[in-house]
Amino acid sequence: MFAIMVYLNVSTLELNETIGSGLFYLKGYYEEGKMIVTEQGIGIITLPLAIGLVASTLIKGAQFYRASSVTN
Repeated sequence: MFAIMVYLNVSTLELNETIGSGLFYLKGYYEEGKMIVTEQGIGIITLPLAIGLVASTLIKGAQFYRASSVTN
């Protein structure tokens, strides 16, 4: 995510230019005052959050299993 943000800061986005494809796209377009507004695909945020949720659930389950096996 850090690399994507750095790339966006140093790159110039033209009107309706798309960076990436599929769920992982970033689309830039100009509005009034030459402000760049970026629209991002849902996968850039949703997939890392889902992976983090699954990983944390597995880790918490492993910790619970280890704790219960130690006390028994």
